[in-house]
Amino acid sequence: MVSPTKGKGKPAKVPLFVNQKHLADLDFKMYLDLDTSGDFLKAVRTDFAVYSVLDKQPLFRLDYQADMHTVPVAHWQFHAERGSLTHLLTLANQHRPKVVENPHTISKLHFPVGGERFRPCMEDVLQFLIEECGVDSQPNWREAVDKGREKWRRFQLRSVVRDLQEEAAAVLRREGWTVVAPEQKLVESMSTLSRW
Repeated sequence: MVSPTKGKGKPAKVPLFVNQKHLADLDFKMYLDLDTSGDFLKAVRTDFAVYSVLDKQPLFRLDYQADMHTVPVAHWQFHAERGSLTHLLTLANQHRPKVVENPHTISKLHFPVGGERFRPCMEDVLQFLIEECGVDSQPNWREAVDKGREKWRRFQLRSVVRDLQEEAAAVLRREGWTVVAPEQKLVESMSTLSRW
C-alpha cells in the first residue's frame, strides 16, 4: 500500500487550506499488485477522499477497486445531500426499490468515471481541489500536476497497449509503421474495456 505517513509509519492525511485556514484533509491510499503478466505493478485499489475538519465525514470520494462487480470499478461518491436529487431518487425508489435502496443518501450513488484504464488520477483530484474548491497551492503547482498527469496517462496507455495488442498494432500499421506479430499467440484482455 502507498499512502502518506507520519512518525513510525502511521497513516496521515494531507491538510487542505483555504486562505491559510485548515478546512479539510485529503486521504489517499493506493494498493498495488502484479499485473496478469507478472512483470508490471498495477493499482488494484485506490481510495481518494476529502474530509471536512468539522465533522470528520467525507465530502466526496474517488474510489477504484479492480475486483468490484456490483458498482463501477472507478467512481465518485458525493456525501452532500441535496433536496432535488433525493426527491428524484425517492420517486425512483417507489418504482424500483431494489435499484434505488437508499433514496435520501447521495453517498450511496456510484458515479462511473472511466473504468480501470481511463479513470482520473491523483493529479485530477489535486487540480479539482485547487481550481474548483479554492484550496491553497504552491507556486508552480500546475507544472507539477501536468507532469504527473502525463506520466500517469502514459503508464495507462502502455497498459492498454498490453491489453489490446492487435488493436495497437492495427493503429500503428494505419500510421505507416511496420509491425510484426510475435510467434506465440497473443492473449488480449478485453475485460478492461467492457467493465462498468
